[in-house]
Amino acid sequence: MMRSESIAKITQALVNFHSEIKSISNDAVNPHFKSKYTTLDHMIDHTKPILSKHGLAVIQFPGGDGERITIKTLISHVSGEWIESEPLTLKPAKTDPQGAGSAITYGRRYSYAAALSLSLGDDDDGNAASQPKTTMAVVKSKYQLGKGSLDGFEEWAKKMTAEGQSLEQMDEMLTKALMKKERKE
Repeated sequence: MMRSESIAKITQALVNFHSEIKSISNDAVNPHFKSKYTTLDHMIDHTKPILSKHGLAVIQFPGGDGERITIKTLISHVSGEWIESEPLTLKPAKTDPQGAGSAITYGRRYSYAAALSLSLGDDDDGNAASQPKTTMAVVKSKYQLGKGSLDGFEEWAKKMTAEGQSLEQMDEMLTKALMKKERKE
């Protein structure tokens, strides 16, 4: 993850965004697997007004090398602060324009949802590769936002897991700590 020197204002805006955003319902069906999922357009339509209200915008950049597609997602704030994801790299099933376009849309959808920590209900367009609502990457990212680095993260995560804390509980704990930190600044 890359970020601007300061992220205090964007962090507060994201906390405010998360206090308003609700789970986004599925609006499409994968005809091959008969599974429901949330389309990129539906996610953007659902989140854009709330992002805008808090001075946030999401910009995505597709790239690639001819064999693999990469997607970078940038969250920017009116203050000039920003957070950019690591590139999501996908290998399209087909290397023709349709395969590339499909991989870009798929990558943008998952990168958008991950960058904003969106809850998509039971979205399983990724089928068996689906993850829990809160991933270790989300927990790690919030830990880094709070501490300014990842020093001590592995030990902390092991301790929390040993105490029976789920990823969702760790996420909630870190979100509360970030909110408390922001109030002090």
